[in-house]
Amino acid sequence: MCGTANHNNFKPGHGHHHLWMSMADSAAYKYLANNETTTAPSTEHPPAVEKVELKKPNDTLMTAMMTVTKSTVHKCTSFLEDVQKSQAYKVMFFVQPAHVIMMLAVTLVAASMLPNNIKRTSNANGEIKPRSFVNFVYLAAFCTHVGAQFWMTFISGLSLYFNLTRHAFGDVQRILFPKYFSLNSVLSAITLIQFSKIHVAANMWDVYTYTQLFVLSLCFLLELVIRLYAVPPLLRLISMKMAIEKSAGVGTVVGNYDLGRLVDCPHYMAIHRAFRQVHLCVAMGNVITMMCTSFHLMYIAS
Repeated sequence: MCGTANHNNFKPGHGHHHLWMSMADSAAYKYLANNETTTAPSTEHPPAVEKVELKKPNDTLMTAMMTVTKSTVHKCTSFLEDVQKSQAYKVMFFVQPAHVIMMLAVTLVAASMLPNNIKRTSNANGEIKPRSFVNFVYLAAFCTHVGAQFWMTFISGLSLYFNLTRHAFGDVQRILFPKYFSLNSVLSAITLIQFSKIHVAANMWDVYTYTQLFVLSLCFLLELVIRLYAVPPLLRLISMKMAIEKSAGVGTVVGNYDLGRLVDCPHYMAIHRAFRQVHLCVAMGNVITMMCTSFHLMYIAS
């Protein structure tokens, strides 16, 4: 009984003890949970509010800058699109800029033909002379022009023709032709301008002066016409001609060559005839310009 009584007396006490501990633990857990939920916002919420308040001015500034940038880019893009759609842009940069250059060249020639009333300067003896710089530029441009013509026609052209294969010679000519006629056009324009300045300063306008102006103008305009209108199609014909010849295995010899089976190709023969016609026009134009420079050289020598 004692054991039973003791056991019975201990068992209820033991059960109440565990019940009280579980109730105490649950109450403590609830207290800690409530304490964390009440204290957490007080420690974390104010910094978050402060951060939002600090970022608002920066965000507004960045948004304004982005808006201004987008607006500026959009206006520039619209302006460029309007310019590209204009007729002047199409004429200058897309349709036929060669026509515009030729109009400017003709205007330059016409202006050089007109005598101009300018103040003349004289030396101690009363002789009217142009400035030394004008003479230097005039003679330098004319001598360089004559030298380039002589070298390209009699030295470079003949030497390369008889020492390189046809395709190698064609590659060299494709590089030299545009540079040669561009250089000659610029030098002719400089010679024409400086020659007119010299005679304007000296007030020497007679038949001989107008004859030289006509010759120099013809040389300048002819070289510019060749550069703008004859050289581009000539280069295209050379490229097409060489492509067909390479596919047929023709054109690897030095000097003259046999067309071989390409004689029976109508497409190649049409390109070949067109090439020879354009090349003949370029060669004749080059000879005429050389005659003009030779005529002016005789005038200087006399």
